[in-house]
Amino acid sequence: MRQTALNTVFEIAKVDPRVLFIGSDLGVGTLQAMKRELPDQFMMEGISEQHIMGFAAGLAKEGFIPFVNTIANFLSRRALEQIILDIALHNLPVKILASGGGMVYAPLGPTHTATDDLAHVLTIPNLNVFSPCDAHEMKLLIQAQVSQPSPTYIRFGKGGEPLVSEGLKSNNDRSINYLGSIESARVIITTGVALQPSLLAVKNLLKDVDVLLVHLPKVNLEFSELLNLILNNKETVLVVEEHQSLGGLLTQILHYCHEHRLSAGNIRSISLGKAFVRNYGSQADHFETFGITPENIANELMR
Repeated sequence: MRQTALNTVFEIAKVDPRVLFIGSDLGVGTLQAMKRELPDQFMMEGISEQHIMGFAAGLAKEGFIPFVNTIANFLSRRALEQIILDIALHNLPVKILASGGGMVYAPLGPTHTATDDLAHVLTIPNLNVFSPCDAHEMKLLIQAQVSQPSPTYIRFGKGGEPLVSEGLKSNNDRSINYLGSIESARVIITTGVALQPSLLAVKNLLKDVDVLLVHLPKVNLEFSELLNLILNNKETVLVVEEHQSLGGLLTQILHYCHEHRLSAGNIRSISLGKAFVRNYGSQADHFETFGITPENIANELMR
């Protein structure tokens, strides 16, 4: 997804001189073609996440559309104050591309895992928060956000994920994608790459069960369609996310239920838990450990 994101920014920048790319301590070969062809629209800063947020905010005030990219945990933790005060407070069109959401960089330890980033950024007014499931959805999101005047945080995986979004139905603005009947009594809700194991569970292990699978690329829950699509008169609602259990998608859904006076007693979740993740291993290893697998998703939905 990361490479698709960067290439999409480059393609947009070719036709829109307002579009800039700002990287923080990225690899030497990152977007070399853009650096060569559009040197005035390509900027590579050092390890300075707080600086690049303020830098991007200033450029946005002057009419530019900056796309900022580095690892998600450094943006959502180290530069949180700048995102809030420099960008969101002034509602500036800075587009934050947060690489390595969840457990992508798990082999580097808890300093590099973005297990709490959604909890931080979802509390910020004006900030639109997205977690696409694959490269196709990522490209569509970036293209759509260029024309949006508000700031954006897009959390994405490592790349190479199976392309699954094209097979889903969507509402008008693609903020909700789904598979199955809206009349289903059992519902799985995901965001980001948690869709892939959930989709395998539905297609391979739950094929004889009436299940509605809902993927939310936009994690800010502001749409009334949820009332009838996933929350009213459902027997079981299972939230699956690559995030700690507090502050992410589950918290958004529970708060949404509270706002709309809906019962939340039928909602369960699979997540990365509540503690720091200290075990060594790959992203796939941690998915096994925390049960973000087709088998566990199917079992949890049916228990």
